Amino acid sequence: MIDVKKAADISAEYLKQFFPEATKVQLEEVELTDDKKFWNITLSYEGDDLSTTSFVILNRQRKFKVFRVEADSGTVLSMKIRELK
Repeated sequence: MIDVKKAADISAEYLKQFFPEATKVQLEEVELTDDKKFWNITLSYEGDDLSTTSFVILNRQRKFKVFRVEADSGTVLSMKIRELK
């Protein structure tokens, strides 16, 4: 079984594969499911979004993603958007 640090590292590497422009990646939350089969890892990062009104203005926003990582193999099973309320 992988430990929480390894699960977070795997999640950060996965994030960078799909969002290479992501900067200031931070670990926000970790959770091992009750059955100990999956790590749920929440990461936040800064990314660039082009404004819909102007392509000249660059808007930096903090974004959040939740990763489901298989605890035995370290395989990322999902990456979802985390909305803050």
